[in-house]
Amino acid sequence: MTTWTKATGDFDFLNGDFDVRHRQLVAGEWIEYDGTTTAKTYFDGAISLDEMRFPTKGIYGLSVRLFDPTTSEWSIWWVSSSTMELGPPVRGRWSPDGSSCRMVGEEIVDGRTVLCSYEWSGITVQTAHWEQAFSEDGGETWEVNWTMDFTRRTTPAPPLDVPKVTCDFDFLVGRWHMANRRRRPALGEPHEWYEIESEMQVTTYFDGAISFDEGWFPTEGFRGATLRLFNPVAKTWSIHWINSLRGQLETPVIGSFGDDGLGIFEGPDVWEGRPIDIRFTWTPGTDKSAWQQDFSEDGGTTWVTNWFMEHTRISE
Repeated sequence: MTTWTKATGDFDFLNGDFDVRHRQLVAGEWIEYDGTTTAKTYFDGAISLDEMRFPTKGIYGLSVRLFDPTTSEWSIWWVSSSTMELGPPVRGRWSPDGSSCRMVGEEIVDGRTVLCSYEWSGITVQTAHWEQAFSEDGGETWEVNWTMDFTRRTTPAPPLDVPKVTCDFDFLVGRWHMANRRRRPALGEPHEWYEIESEMQVTTYFDGAISFDEGWFPTEGFRGATLRLFNPVAKTWSIHWINSLRGQLETPVIGSFGDDGLGIFEGPDVWEGRPIDIRFTWTPGTDKSAWQQDFSEDGGTTWVTNWFMEHTRISE
């Protein structure tokens, strides 16, 4: 059995509910407005998610932060409910004393690629400061264009009053026991099937348009998480897997739930250096549900099933 070791507590300070004062540079002028955020860590601190609410704009924002246990570096993606797309990540690390961090990546602004930085500072139990800056000259000079000042709340932040766009994965919210049957190896012969037990906790963000789960596989030596993003235009989901040993967003599978109630999601992947296609199939249920994984080496003509999960809800 695996004993989980806490790899980092870098973003533990952000857990909970905060009021947020925004200052944003728009068309050369600074504007100010208020919002809230609620943050939670997973993988004992190695994943940090916070849901921001912008009441005056009627939109959500989500920061997805993943810690790479090999490089001790963070990658951060931003998702806005107005687009439901993962923006390009920024990457970086905290200072040795843990008082500040700086993360840099690329962003597309008005069709131009610029450098983008996030900086955290002023960390206390009750407050924190964040700012974003852009550079159009490769990092020689920077212009700050967005700041946030966080003040901890004593009560939960109120929800946004916006229309709900989907309830596809609402059935999965809560805690589940999972009976797993896995094929070893996933492809090729000879093979054998083995069984393991695991558990999973599932929540939603953006009132159901983002689904996130954290799973514990103690006999396998890893934890897994799944990030699901709903595209309201295409009516499809993009599903990213996260392995605690790698700390990365894997290539997504994409799909939707059909009229028969089944959810089918497919995409390209690599298995032991070989390109494959991968398929997830969800069978929803209130107290029982099921998930299945299949691989294909011939472009989807034939599939090999290599993982079954049978879910049983755990009463709260």
